[in-house]
Amino acid sequence: MNRVNGFLAVLVFFMLSITLGCGQGSSLITKMGDEVVKGELVLDSIPEAPHNEEYRIGPGDQMDIVFPYNREFTQKDIVVRPDGKISLPHAGEIRVSGMTVSALDTLLASKYSDIIINPDVTVIVKKYQPQTVYVLGKVKSPGGFKYERGMTLLQAIALGRGVSDDAKENGVLVLRRIAPDHIVGMQIDLKQILGKNQFDLDIPLKPFDIVYVPKSKLASVEDYSETLFNILSEPAGLYLKGWQVANVKILYEFYSRSGRGF
Repeated sequence: MNRVNGFLAVLVFFMLSITLGCGQGSSLITKMGDEVVKGELVLDSIPEAPHNEEYRIGPGDQMDIVFPYNREFTQKDIVVRPDGKISLPHAGEIRVSGMTVSALDTLLASKYSDIIINPDVTVIVKKYQPQTVYVLGKVKSPGGFKYERGMTLLQAIALGRGVSDDAKENGVLVLRRIAPDHIVGMQIDLKQILGKNQFDLDIPLKPFDIVYVPKSKLASVEDYSETLFNILSEPAGLYLKGWQVANVKILYEFYSRSGRGF
């Protein structure tokens, strides 16, 4: 299973769990490799991504691509486009979103090796786009919002102007990418927070978390397809930084028309 299809599969699993009655309240769903496990959410040990993970390039980042021994190929102030690509002389269009700087160094050295002997390439990221939290699904103003240290689940939902009337408040999902093959989903019951003052469930978020508020009732495969498409595309664009998801419309058409994954 490739990375994108694996991501789609675990999203479908999470959505089915929270919309088809696999328990209410708060729980933790973990996908590591091909194994998916559902268990209890322990608030004092919520999984986090390693702090030393290398930075991944995303849309809006500005960089210099430096050839120290072949300066005629150096390109400065290149901005990654919203589709996650850059354009370079001789190399053409390259999708760089989701790549680490070292991986892009290696890729560019390979692409220029046909015109430069043993090319030495250094990528320098000069300006970084703000870290983002995505609030999607049944909120009044879904989108990506600037992450602030200490931001909590309720604060993120407030940035989306609150939940819609047809939201499933007892099944809000927080998705977190721990590693390329390790994704966790935390199911949170907003009613427990707001109605029973269990504010410990107002969990702190991390950069690039996805807060997904599901519809109160999904009745058909078409509903699931539309919901999945909305998670991965508008308003967040074709790429959710930190998740390495691209070509969403193609995948959506494949999944919705073939019925696979549902």
